[in-house]
Parts: sequence; structure tokens; C-alpha cells
Amino acid sequence: MITENDRILLVDPRGKKYLMTVTNKIFHTNLGKLDISEIIGMSYGDKIQSHMGKNFSIIKPNIIDYIYMMKKMPQTINPDDACQVIANTGISSGDTVVEAGAGSGAMTLLLSYTVFPGKVYSYDINERFLKVAKENIDNYGKENVEFKLKDIYEGIDEKDIDLVSLDLPEPHRVVGHAFEALRAGGFVFSFSPCIEQVIDFRREISKYDYSEVKTIETIIREYEVKERGTRPKTRMLGHTGFMTFARKI
Repeated sequence: MITENDRILLVDPRGKKYLMTVTNKIFHTNLGKLDISEIIGMSYGDKIQSHMGKNFSIIKPNIIDYIYMMKKMPQTINPDDACQVIANTGISSGDTVVEAGAGSGAMTLLLSYTVFPGKVYSYDINERFLKVAKENIDNYGKENVEFKLKDIYEGIDEKDIDLVSLDLPEPHRVVGHAFEALRAGGFVFSFSPCIEQVIDFRREISKYDYSEVKTIETIIREYEVKERGTRPKTRMLGHTGFMTFARKI
């Protein structure tokens, strides 16, 4: 049963989504007005009708809904890319993660969700970005993230870390700090839009005892499926960036 202050996702007949908190308010859309207080006592999967007779489905939002609909500041890593971090490092519940380049907190949220009740330490030098990231994490209700207004190029405070995640202009400058902070078997990861960043990162990685070093290009190509004429939605492959992983031995 849905109660007041629960978070819900409303989906209109066109598939458009609205993430909101259940309160005593009127919500306006171009498909009509909705009295959100009427949702109290309903169940996920039920429908609510606007004053124009349009049915909106009520579903429980998941972490991907939050990431796509959170307040954005700088460029945000795509959830499809972020999931590669979990697949290639094996981080799991109880682990400890250091990330740098919090941005809007999209990667932070996925990491905190994955390692809970483990801890995420999120570094950024931009106080405004940290504020937005913290708001986004708080909206999801996670309490296992510590935000740090600090330049990770100057060092990492934490030790015995399972993963160091980097989304920075010069990730190669953190390779040595990451090696000191990681436990044996822990991973360092870097997301880079440009191949030159990858080359510098890999060059620095080679100076330390890292193994299982690999770089992948992340490409998203969504298809439009029709009875006749199925084809990619775009004419070209959608490059999002390069992801490099290395494991401390």
C-alpha cells in the first residue's frame, strides 16, 4: 500500500515518466490534472485518472529511474556504461569505494546501491557539483556516501579500498595514489571520452604492479523495431567513451 511521502513513478499513456513524492497536491500535465493525494492507499500497478480521462500507471521507481531523472550538472556517465564497472570489477555488498569526479552523483548512486552497507567516498573539487550530488543521493535515501571537497590529485585518505573509480581530465595523475590505497586484488577504473587520456593512463599503469589491464570502448546502438523496416534509431554508432580497468596484485 502506498503511503504519504512515498516515492512513485507515474507513466502517462505516451510512456512519459514523472518521478515524485506522494503529497497533498495537484499535478498538472498536458494530459490533465491529477490529485496526487488520491494515490494514498493505492498499490503499485494501479492507475489514476486525470480530469481529462487519461490513465496514468503508478509504479515503484528503481535506481535507474532515479539516475535518468535526477538533477544534472556536468556530463553524466550513462547507466549502461556504469554497469560495466560492476561487471568488470565484481564489487558487491560490503565493499569500499573511492570515486573522483562526483558530477551529479549518477555513478555515486549506482556505486552506493551496489556496495551497501559498504561505503563510498566521493571526491570533487567543485562545491556546487558536490551539493547537487548530495541532494540526488539524499533523494534516493542512501546514507553510505561521504562527500569530500578535496583534490584527489593530491592523494587518497582511505586505505584497503576495493575500487577507485575515476572520471577526471587527467586520471593518470591518480594511478600511484590508487595503488597505495587499494587492497591487493582491488581495481582502479577510469572513464575517458578521449583516447589520449587512455594512452596516458595506460602508460602510468605500466609503472606499477597492476594486472588484468584492459580498455573497452562503450557503444550504444538502440534499434527501432517495426513489422517491416527494423533499423537502428540513429545512422551511426553512439560512442560514449573508453573504460580502462586494472587490478592491483
